[in-house]
Amino acid sequence: MKISYKWLKEYIDIDISIEELAQKITDSGVEVEEIIPLVAEFDNIVLGKVESRSKHPDADKLSICNVSTGDETFQVICGAPNVEAGQLIPFAKTGAKLPNGMKIKKAKIRGVESFGMICSKEELGFEENSDGIWPLETAHSVGTDINIVLADYKDYIFDLFITSNRPDCLSHIGIAREVAAFTGKEVKFPEVKISESANHNINDFIKINIEYPQGCPRYAARLIQNIKVAPSPDWLKQKLETIGLRSINNVVDITNFVLNEMGQPLHAFDNDKLSGKQIIVKNSIAGEKFTTLDDKVRILPENCVMICDGKEPVAIGGIMGGLNSEVSDTTTTILLESAYFTPKNIVTSTRKLSLMTDASQRFEKGTDYDNVLFALDRATELIKQLAGGEIVQGVIDIYPKKIEQTVVPFNPSHVNRILGSDLDNNTILETLKTIDLIDTPKGITVPSYRVDIKEEIDLIEEVARLINLDNLPTSVTEPVYLDQPNKGTDDYISDIRENLIQTGLQEIFTNSMISEKATSITPGIDTVKILNPISDDLSTMRPSLLQGALSTIKHNQNRQNPNLKIFEIGRIFINNGSDTIPLQPGKIGIALTGNRMPDFWQGDATLFDFYDIKGIVEELMQKLQIDKVEIEPGKNISYLDNDQSAIISVNGAELGSLGKINDTVKSNYGILNDVYFAEIDLDILLNYISYDKKYKTIGKYPYIEKDLALILDNSTNASEVFNFIKSQGGKHLVNINIFDVFVGDKIGKENKSLAFRLKFQSDERTLKDKEVDQVFKRIIDKSKKQFNASLREN
Repeated sequence: MKISYKWLKEYIDIDISIEELAQKITDSGVEVEEIIPLVAEFDNIVLGKVESRSKHPDADKLSICNVSTGDETFQVICGAPNVEAGQLIPFAKTGAKLPNGMKIKKAKIRGVESFGMICSKEELGFEENSDGIWPLETAHSVGTDINIVLADYKDYIFDLFITSNRPDCLSHIGIAREVAAFTGKEVKFPEVKISESANHNINDFIKINIEYPQGCPRYAARLIQNIKVAPSPDWLKQKLETIGLRSINNVVDITNFVLNEMGQPLHAFDNDKLSGKQIIVKNSIAGEKFTTLDDKVRILPENCVMICDGKEPVAIGGIMGGLNSEVSDTTTTILLESAYFTPKNIVTSTRKLSLMTDASQRFEKGTDYDNVLFALDRATELIKQLAGGEIVQGVIDIYPKKIEQTVVPFNPSHVNRILGSDLDNNTILETLKTIDLIDTPKGITVPSYRVDIKEEIDLIEEVARLINLDNLPTSVTEPVYLDQPNKGTDDYISDIRENLIQTGLQEIFTNSMISEKATSITPGIDTVKILNPISDDLSTMRPSLLQGALSTIKHNQNRQNPNLKIFEIGRIFINNGSDTIPLQPGKIGIALTGNRMPDFWQGDATLFDFYDIKGIVEELMQKLQIDKVEIEPGKNISYLDNDQSAIISVNGAELGSLGKINDTVKSNYGILNDVYFAEIDLDILLNYISYDKKYKTIGKYPYIEKDLALILDNSTNASEVFNFIKSQGGKHLVNINIFDVFVGDKIGKENKSLAFRLKFQSDERTLKDKEVDQVFKRIIDKSKKQFNASLREN
């Protein structure tokens, strides 16, 4: 759940810092997972004015613009379709650095020089995708620092984790109530003044009947005539965009605004598309078909709440409207719905339909049944303000059996017994009063929006939450140690984690659920689909750790942190047949991107390359004492560059792969720097880890070193030559090292030279030159024959 700090302040006065507010919200039981600044601090970006625009002589889609900054005029090439002379725009001068890491440089585009960039919202970090540049409406003078111009956009987004028992917090007013409880401030509810037309009464236009009160206990509606569907004003668009919603039109945007303002889902019907001048709320029959707003035909299960006109269904109540009653640009009269649907019915229906929406997520947790009319009037008033028209007199509110307010018997003395506190009764009751839990002779009355409070223990939990657990006394107890030996597997995984951290990598934890689209970079794996996903972005179990690593890199890149050494240890999921549990092998994922080392006084920064990822894997294997590891060139790994990819194997068993992520995958994620990635099968790796360490003394007899430089065909793998020399060296060949690689015209373009240093040593005696020379000559002769090689003399 995303909450805008700026929007929140419209409902409550806040006089503490952003960080302190976030901490207090978290202490109250609603975790603030992240604070996201909406506007970055920009450097070398100013308010510019497009003085003129002409076509590029050599490109149909490019324009040559002259941009004024007050004291200077710059020639700029722009590819946006909406750039026009006279516009005020954000202008990035040469030398500016954008939030995505792009540095603005002087450029020549199709033969014409360009000195800067006219920016879009996307380039400034205000939205994910932009169709063109950002024309600004402002009274600031040309040349003003863009940070000043965009000061009104300065905001912070609180990304909140709302537990399923607190649906009252799924709105800005809901969070304002929480803030009021610990700050002592009052919540400022929006003032609603409905101005109705006396010409007509709503009952002359529409009749509403509830035939299925088990699924819909309350249904209310208003009618607004002569409206004009149009784009929303900037203030409304901005509010929705800050919390990640796309603007549709003024009517739809108002329903989304009220949803996020006070937590009540609403739905607008095009009244002219409704037949029979009536709305009937009834249950579905299994097998019925209905086309929803997303143009998908749904096969309905039994007992979905269906909103029907006199002819056919027009919406699935509490979940999604129908295509046949959708508000469009030609709509002039709307019927605005506000209702309360029973959570159990919505939960069952969404699961059976595999359809979850913002509305259904709130209804299935429980909305405020007493807020139905207030939210309806709030949206109605806004529609009149932003879409014009007349509000037809009257409101229809069908509420056959009023839901009784919850009253919980409560004994304040039980609070101290449960919490170990020493609070007096007045403190306890006044604390509960701050969140509208009022003491009466029958017990504590619970406000209609607090659907989670049903028993006395719930009230005691509220006292503990509001007093703050840190303020409650603690008791000293004698600890009881129940140490149990870890399983061997757990020990090994801990060692792997510790070794990677010691290598300089940071551990990440990513979601096991990803979008179906994200699985396209690892084709050939039968993925596991989630039957009832929370959203389309979390609809499939991950088939690899790669998707999480790339998402993490993209997330950090967008926050100007492009240099990363990360790893993750986790399970992936592979379909094992429709009726069986998916395969869940463990994997180790390692990713490198950006600079190996930052700029420093002795030299420039250097970038990670293939040998960094290869070296990390080799070092890990060495620390785990795994022998016979081979890393050989690999081809046709879907997400790796064919020229920089390799297969990792142990004793002939394939262990994983490593290499450079190819440009297509990198581009799909919008990643700028090269990425090097390794994925290792943890389950196979664990079979080869050995901690059977044996002590070996340093050789006390002198060793003899021999250098061997072979000229080989370029296609010959160094590992093949290395292993062959090792196999021919006998028991006294204790070490081989490749110390030089040479290519050049001197040895032929089709050849390369590999130089090996061979170390011979005995643990029992001093070796003689003659016997080493014999072995060395054998190695030379056999290597020349095996690889059609020749000796490099110089």
